[in-house]
Amino acid sequence: MTTFSIRLIAAVVAASLSLAAGCSAPPSDQGQRQQDSAQLSGKPVEPARKTAPAAERVQQEKPMSGKLSPQAEQPESLPSKRMLDVPLIRQNPELKYGCEVTSLAMLLQYAGYDVDKLTLARQVPKDTEPLVQRKGDIRQWGDPNVGFVGDITGKRKGFAVYNKPLEKLLRRYMGERTLNLTGQPFERILQSVGQGRPVVVWTTGDFAPPTEWKSWQKDGKKVVAPFDEHAVLLVGYDQTHVYVNDPLSGVKQQRVSREAMKKSWEALGKQALTFK
Repeated sequence: MTTFSIRLIAAVVAASLSLAAGCSAPPSDQGQRQQDSAQLSGKPVEPARKTAPAAERVQQEKPMSGKLSPQAEQPESLPSKRMLDVPLIRQNPELKYGCEVTSLAMLLQYAGYDVDKLTLARQVPKDTEPLVQRKGDIRQWGDPNVGFVGDITGKRKGFAVYNKPLEKLLRRYMGERTLNLTGQPFERILQSVGQGRPVVVWTTGDFAPPTEWKSWQKDGKKVVAPFDEHAVLLVGYDQTHVYVNDPLSGVKQQRVSREAMKKSWEALGKQALTFK
């Protein structure tokens, strides 16, 4: 065999190896399909779609409030684990239904604002539509997308408030630093924690998909909501778990399965609030 033939064969083999390495992309992010049972405010969750890899999703999907910095658009820079030391605040005994404002109080105090849960409970937008029941069934009430529904103290029946009214309250203190991450991929929520900013997230009391669905009328429109709804402050994560400050259980840095949290959070409409 001539020297030229040997060199030609070597070149072909090297090119083949280079092509194989270039095609060895990491497997696509399988993701979790959004729970089709989550019909917040009477609107069904958008149909499940095939998701792009995490790196592509973060670049394609922008937050609802504010623009991501170039650094924030680099999910590969996410630390493998992170834990934030956020002081715990309990919602009880004063605020039986005040998990959202209590979680927000933890976030604001961590960010350096001197404000307590009772002040936030007074300031949070409210939907004052009176409760109408017939034979124990709720026929008419408020909309948590408008403001807190019912009595937050628990002296009378209360329910919850969702991300948009709570965003207004957060903006009252943090202005343009307010960041609504509702609808973003779960990886984007973890990214905020990885960058040192805790996130208020909507989930359920046992961090499982909601099961206690109720519906009622508000101004001629149907409101569909889960009565096992809950809100906590996401303060940490590792490869298999997330960690939350739970205002109801009173546990700081409570460990929750990462996959379980993701599923329950998606079922509640992917609601999330933080700051930048």
